[in-house]
Amino acid sequence: MSNVQKVKDELAHVQPSRRCCKVAELSALLHTDGTFTIRGREGHLFATESSSPGTARKIYSLFLSIFSVETSVLKVTRSTPRRGNVYRLEIPEQPGFHQVLNELGVLDSHLSPEPTLPSRIVRNDCCVSAALRGAFLGGGYVSEPYGPADLEISFSTQPACLSFEELMRRKSLSPRKRERRGHWVLYMKRRSDISSFLAATGAHEAHLAWESQAIMNATRNSVNRLVNCDAANAGRLAQASSRQREILRRLEEMGALERADEKLKELALTRLANPQASLSELGKMLEPPVSKSVVQGRMARLERMLPPEEKPVDHR
Repeated sequence: MSNVQKVKDELAHVQPSRRCCKVAELSALLHTDGTFTIRGREGHLFATESSSPGTARKIYSLFLSIFSVETSVLKVTRSTPRRGNVYRLEIPEQPGFHQVLNELGVLDSHLSPEPTLPSRIVRNDCCVSAALRGAFLGGGYVSEPYGPADLEISFSTQPACLSFEELMRRKSLSPRKRERRGHWVLYMKRRSDISSFLAATGAHEAHLAWESQAIMNATRNSVNRLVNCDAANAGRLAQASSRQREILRRLEEMGALERADEKLKELALTRLANPQASLSELGKMLEPPVSKSVVQGRMARLERMLPPEEKPVDHR
């Protein structure tokens, strides 16, 4: 099972307790998934199709829990252009048919199709979460938590896309929008936004998976930074040690090291015997021990004893 199907199955099992939330979720589902048609003399028909049986059951159960309308669910096998089974829920025209669609925000007061989710349906914050859950069930996609981050919801019209963009912003999310193949898409690429969206809509298992992956990524990045820092420090230490030992060898060849005072001579011999030691470690090996800055000063004095033309090239 794909990750998006797992998330949709989890959301399909979320049951709103308040009637207003049920209406908001069902309205969002129908705005992303439903079609309103006229069947000649047979009157009006509202139909919605879903490739997910869990989403189809959710629509059916919401209808039955809110309204007393005749509803049927059919399993349809597609041949083209996309093969596979879809679940089609149909509501034929019947007493109260138009009132139900008007309450759900599918038809306006003049019984014309509503292009967007009416503001009256998402007045409460809990209803915003329910509407976003319904929109994702109707036309959403989310990537695997361990891959490149991507969450999308597709809409057939720009006004619908803009209305749901506003709902996301009410949840402090930062979606972006674009037109793609005749549809409008809201999408998010930030892991924190995707994780917050999943938490707000009730996909808590998916939310935890994204949070766990975020922690793993942060830990891995921190370890990599430390490793890179240590490697860089080790490289600089090796270069500095190599240059210092080259200076000391040239001083030794010139006989200048023998003429140096005892403290400089002690440092020179300690460095030649301990090529991997840092300046702080060299300072602790001297008698008496000295600080890193004292070692730096003595090394500078040793280097000044070497004629300019004899100094090795600094490759740092």
